[in-house]
Amino acid sequence: MKTRTLEGWSTAISRVVNDGDTEDTLIRGHSLNELIGNSTFAETMFLLLNGHKPTREQGLVLDALLVACMEHGIAPPSLIPRLYASYGTTIQQAVSGGINAFGERMGSLGEKMAKLMVDRLAHLDNPDETTLAGIAQETVAEIHGSGERLPGYGIPLHTRDPRADRVMELAKEHGVFGTYCRFAELMGDALELARGGRAVPLNIDGICGCIALDLGFDWRTTQMFLLTARSVSMGAHYLEEQDQDSIWRHIPADQIDYID
Repeated sequence: MKTRTLEGWSTAISRVVNDGDTEDTLIRGHSLNELIGNSTFAETMFLLLNGHKPTREQGLVLDALLVACMEHGIAPPSLIPRLYASYGTTIQQAVSGGINAFGERMGSLGEKMAKLMVDRLAHLDNPDETTLAGIAQETVAEIHGSGERLPGYGIPLHTRDPRADRVMELAKEHGVFGTYCRFAELMGDALELARGGRAVPLNIDGICGCIALDLGFDWRTTQMFLLTARSVSMGAHYLEEQDQDSIWRHIPADQIDYID
């Protein structure tokens, strides 16, 4: 780590080209003009974050993950934009407010899970099933025994998270299912045993973590997939609330317990 001033920037991400004959932007060395119409949003996101183009299968699975993350009813990330709409704020304020709703208990758990998996597995070279199962059991015993929650598992609205299940199916179908996805399954099995046979399903945060790692992303990118996709939902809820002409969404006084 070093102290740097605002002079002397360097980047491998992009370069704007304006040499008189060519007007373009290079993204990781690839012409944006050529990417437009030939590369999907998911494929270009992969290129931007991972530094190289995905295979067709990788692009399909990332696209599926983004779709899975896009919407999940009126929960805090969509509730807040709707409240903002009723107060007359702009769409960018509403979407940023919804994004800021993600925190320690919701939205960031996929990143925690991804870091946990990297910490436990990154030093191993292609671990076999027995090794993975052993580490999964040790990990669950350690976290469950401490009274903490295993990040990336459990969802209050479903018996199983259908979004996570579907993305995992597609990962297997398209050859993206790898060490981290299998480790996620094994941790789920170990957690079920630790809870006396009561299953705790992998949730959307968890599938973001293991799919991101098996796609080759840095664990720190994990929240990007949920935040990017859900911002579209936040905008949709904001606009719907505006169309409903809501003003001053609030909790009625008779629904509030006032404590002396």
